[in-house]
Amino acid sequence: MHSSHLYIWQNKNWPNFTYDQAAVMTRLESCIQAVSPLKQLSAVLSDEQRLDWEAAILLDETLASAKIEGELYDRDSVRCSIVNKLGIGKGSKFNKQSDAMVELLLSAIRSTEQPITHQVVKQWHQILFPVAPIITPMTIGDYRDDTMQIVSGQYGKQKIHFEAPGKVKSEVEQEMDRFFHWLNTSTDESTFIRAGIAKFWFVTIHPFDDGNGRLSRIIAERCLAEAEHTNLRLFSLSSAFEAHRNEYYQQLQNHQRCQMESLKSTTENSDGLDLTAWIVWFLSMVEIAALDAKKEFERVMQTTHFWQRHQQILINIRQQKLIVRLLETTDFSEGISRKKYKALTKTTDATAARDIADLVEKKILVPVGEGRSRHYFLLVEK
Repeated sequence: MHSSHLYIWQNKNWPNFTYDQAAVMTRLESCIQAVSPLKQLSAVLSDEQRLDWEAAILLDETLASAKIEGELYDRDSVRCSIVNKLGIGKGSKFNKQSDAMVELLLSAIRSTEQPITHQVVKQWHQILFPVAPIITPMTIGDYRDDTMQIVSGQYGKQKIHFEAPGKVKSEVEQEMDRFFHWLNTSTDESTFIRAGIAKFWFVTIHPFDDGNGRLSRIIAERCLAEAEHTNLRLFSLSSAFEAHRNEYYQQLQNHQRCQMESLKSTTENSDGLDLTAWIVWFLSMVEIAALDAKKEFERVMQTTHFWQRHQQILINIRQQKLIVRLLETTDFSEGISRKKYKALTKTTDATAARDIADLVEKKILVPVGEGRSRHYFLLVEK
């Protein structure tokens, strides 16, 4: 028989996913060891520090989740939305789309006691798209009522990467009925594993016209928050996915398409529904995200100590913006030049020179190099 690739949902046993428990267990143990300390670490922080930590995680998550979908949010606008919603400041920059994403990320984690239902995901979708697209019409806040295909390439030469199950809304609703019944039914299965399956299952159904990837990651993060019994956002899963984006798409393609023989199989452990490799990969992303969050914890502690040491030193708004960025990110891991300072603070060359010289004199910045190659680094005591 000629072998050809079709879709996983065409398997007769869909959606009875299987996985090799022995193969998954080693990765699961390593993943739990990385995640478990985060809640304990958050407990040693003050309320202000905990909000600072969560704000940084939220910032990374919002920017990374958008980037996976090919969108670039303005960092300062996202930061303003976060500080406003967490009540730790008043931001003046505002963007409806990124503000909606922050709202969704916060509300999803803050309501872990609420089961995820048709109504909940439709409400999330409504929040995700505060403004309807002008060029491409789409249904907002309800399931698609048409065939969904993932395609690439120029018109007339498109390549179909995947087609989702359900050609009309009633069929999509049936798929989602099965998904929610599974998701909200108690089981002895590890919540970490369920998070991986939930993410894959939801994005495979692709119930909405757009936003399915973002919503699938939010559902996975809800499962992980439930596993840790917390309503805090402890790590950024999307940041790990974005850093391994090519692997992510390859993993999806490997599992969403399968051999014709497996589709016709009636055995319980049909290879076409085996998610072992996906689950192992997903857990490795959770572990990476947790390890990055520990670094974020260290940054929060470092930031606290920095401001305590310099609380009596006067700095202007431009200088403060630079220091916050240097403490918050690795954007300037090679140091800040006068040119980059001008761009960041939108000031003149003369003002930039004065601001930087002042920070050097106050032992906040330390210069390295000479002439045009001179860069400045934040002086941080370990």
